[in-house]
Amino acid sequence: MRLTSSAALLFAASLATACGGPLEEEPQTAPVVDESLASQEQGVDESCVGSSVVLAQPDGASVGVVYPRCSYADFFGTSNDGTYDQTSCPHRFVTELTNLNGTFARPFVEAIPATANVTESACKAALIAGAAFGYANGYWYSLGNVSTAGIWHPATPGPISFPAYCQFRFSIGNGASGYTKMRVTGIGAALGVFPMRVRTGVSVGNGPC
Repeated sequence: MRLTSSAALLFAASLATACGGPLEEEPQTAPVVDESLASQEQGVDESCVGSSVVLAQPDGASVGVVYPRCSYADFFGTSNDGTYDQTSCPHRFVTELTNLNGTFARPFVEAIPATANVTESACKAALIAGAAFGYANGYWYSLGNVSTAGIWHPATPGPISFPAYCQFRFSIGNGASGYTKMRVTGIGAALGVFPMRVRTGVSVGNGPC
């Protein structure tokens, strides 16, 4: 899949997702009244909570969460490549995390570059976005969204030095509890146009006992 120029512009705009109110299991299909890019992006993300969304490769995944007793753990789906696309949730890779049983979980999205040797310019030119939703009592609720470029962290000199690296992983919202399942959507694009592999999921756990 190659993003069209209009899709690239939509992606570059902030992914604005309405917060607070419940979303129906089957979202309303009323046309978007506000023609701004932000409102169009909101419509795309809200369509990602319907029952017609594909939760299998190459467009998504369904992952059962097993809450760790004395540690942290990530549970996620990873796209095979950058071809994720589907009618119900265009240009998004969707992971549904089940068996949450109301426990606290922090959603995240992560872009996966084609090579480990990422330059500073390539890092800053990568665009990553994601949105998260929690399901409770028959409704989906927005848990937040993120839209950002990759963040370059320079090397740290000194006795304990660290090499430079690009941050491709970002949390979505502050995390939440009280949901039986969550859906996390993600999209990544190099230079804002060329689709990247993505990983979407949640981090759970209370740390060491």
